Amino acid sequence: MLVAAVACTRDSLSEDGYGYLRASVLQDDNIRDVIIPQLKSGEDGTPVFRLDIYDMFGDLVESMDDCGSVADEPLMLHAGSYKAVVSSSRSGAAAFDTPFYSGSSEFDIETGKEANVEITATIADTKVTVEYSEEVIENFDSYVFTVSNGAGELIFSSDDGTSGKEGYFSVTGTLDWSLSLVNKDGTRYEDLTGTLENVAGGQHYKFVWTLAEEPEYGGGAVTVILDDGTNDKEYTLVLDPDDSTVPVLSAGFDDAGAVTVEIGTVPENLVVTVTSEDGFRNMILTYPDPSALGTVRTELAGASQETVSALADLGIKTAAVGTDDRECVIDLNSFVPSLPIGTYEIGFFAVDSGNSYLDRTLTFEVITDKDAEMVSVVPWALFADVNAKWFAQTPPDGLGFQYRKTSEDVWTDFSGEVQQDAASRTFSARLTDLDPETGYLVRAVSADDKETGELSFVTGPVQYLDNLDFDSWSDDRTPGGPWDSANKGSSMASIYPTVKEQSHLAVGGEGKAAVKMESMYKSILGMNIFAAGNLYTGAFVEAVISPMGAKLDWGTPFTAKPVALKGYYHYLPKTVNRGTHNDMNGKMDIGQVQIMLTDWDAPFRVNTSASQFVDPQTDPGIIAYGTMDFNETEGYEPFTLRLEYRDLTRTPKYIVIVAAASKYGDYFTGGEGSVLYVDEFSLIYDPALLEDGTGL
Repeated sequence: MLVAAVACTRDSLSEDGYGYLRASVLQDDNIRDVIIPQLKSGEDGTPVFRLDIYDMFGDLVESMDDCGSVADEPLMLHAGSYKAVVSSSRSGAAAFDTPFYSGSSEFDIETGKEANVEITATIADTKVTVEYSEEVIENFDSYVFTVSNGAGELIFSSDDGTSGKEGYFSVTGTLDWSLSLVNKDGTRYEDLTGTLENVAGGQHYKFVWTLAEEPEYGGGAVTVILDDGTNDKEYTLVLDPDDSTVPVLSAGFDDAGAVTVEIGTVPENLVVTVTSEDGFRNMILTYPDPSALGTVRTELAGASQETVSALADLGIKTAAVGTDDRECVIDLNSFVPSLPIGTYEIGFFAVDSGNSYLDRTLTFEVITDKDAEMVSVVPWALFADVNAKWFAQTPPDGLGFQYRKTSEDVWTDFSGEVQQDAASRTFSARLTDLDPETGYLVRAVSADDKETGELSFVTGPVQYLDNLDFDSWSDDRTPGGPWDSANKGSSMASIYPTVKEQSHLAVGGEGKAAVKMESMYKSILGMNIFAAGNLYTGAFVEAVISPMGAKLDWGTPFTAKPVALKGYYHYLPKTVNRGTHNDMNGKMDIGQVQIMLTDWDAPFRVNTSASQFVDPQTDPGIIAYGTMDFNETEGYEPFTLRLEYRDLTRTPKYIVIVAAASKYGDYFTGGEGSVLYVDEFSLIYDPALLEDGTGL
């Protein structure tokens, strides 16, 4: 064999001369040390091989059905590098006694010279043979062995003499096999089946079936040995010709015909019981999977807990079974009514230890007199998010919603966008322009059905806080309403970081005011005091001298569910030169505003001297939260801070809004001289007032 690998580009291929090729094929009949008879395709018994010549770029340049002539009369080719590929004729993806050969070799052609190339063609197929012991032949009238590679199939049958043939299969990676047996009394045993993975070319799978004594069952065992040249794999099937028992199915309902089930109901009689006196070798449940538009097969014999739990999640309640179990109970009460409208088959295939089997299929027809029904409503103050489901495999025409006040009789058709989710067969919408604290009814509808069940709900309140515009002040350092500041403690050192602002406003006018928060530092009586300007809804409790800090109560009573906080800010940060928290020293300071809705039983007691703070990420009492960091601006800028709700079912008890000139001022870290102005805060309940109108 001549092999010459040449790395070059197309420009280097010589076009100014020719050379000559003589090729001969060496036939290799070995399959893992098993000799296969020589291919008989020529008249004189010599194999006929096709020859294809490719240039170095993979382009086919020459082709001939019989390469035998090249050995006697050379082929003229341009000088260059080539690859010769030979292959024998093929009789489909599977054939008896006719293997497929292939081989290749690379070679060079030089100008005026002759290249002699020998190409070894090896068997590329997978070989399968089957043998039966004398005991099998004596005890069974028929034994049929079927093998498939997914593209072709061969049947090795004692009925037509093919059981002793050699089968050759193109390589697809797997081989599926089954054995069918009929004993001398005419009893047909359930097929023994299996799948071989990682099947490669040149392997020989030799199935050897023997009948061994099994005193425990009074019968015998059939054993298959798979010989791929490197290891043996054995499968054993116990046969008991004297066993007359078979698995039996019983149902808690009339299973003679199709069982009708109303969709969405929870019946109590959809229970199937399979009993087996000889235990279970197999207990296969086949059930529909509407999401994949197909069926699923699950083996309950020896099933893992994960498999049982997965079935339970679907509504199928059962348990794994073994060879010592005599009963398998399968509860379908939750599963069948959850299926879309339609007709379904659920299969029960049981094989006992004596290889007797049960194969039953039950039919269920899921019906309903309506196209859709409501699932849930999440009410807000001025809108409601509604969800419903449809029952058919595909969505009915005209899916939507109707709603009305409980005090009225006329239904309103929802005219907005309806979102559909085909995977879950659900649809949803947002009903807007509702009145707060008002009772409503909503129902799902389709083009043909408006008589579906209704859900009632009551919208939430619209609640505002006093002095969100910061126009009211009890004095120049304490805004009125629910607001307070931790800076009352620093006032003992004549430091006033939070003050009334009347000249620099986001919205001007008579009597208007804003808040100016500045981070300040002062050294007095040997104490270094840093106080970040801040503002919060709650109350100042007391100053703490050692270690220096303050106790604050965060939160003011509040029971509504706004979607966002809006306002204006102007931030003038300085470089952090006080404190080291979060490695901020030397970095530009950060301003911040936060909002949270909580169902704490009381306001949260902050103690800065003891580092007792609210953790917005982990506090279980926080229902909704939003935060925004500020960087330097040239003047007032508007902001919209959305609330991210963590639980839509709980009702708030408190609202906390916090603003600070230095984000880490609680940890006495910030930039001396950082200033944050805030003005004209407002709570938003209508998502249409947000930039994209989506709300949450």
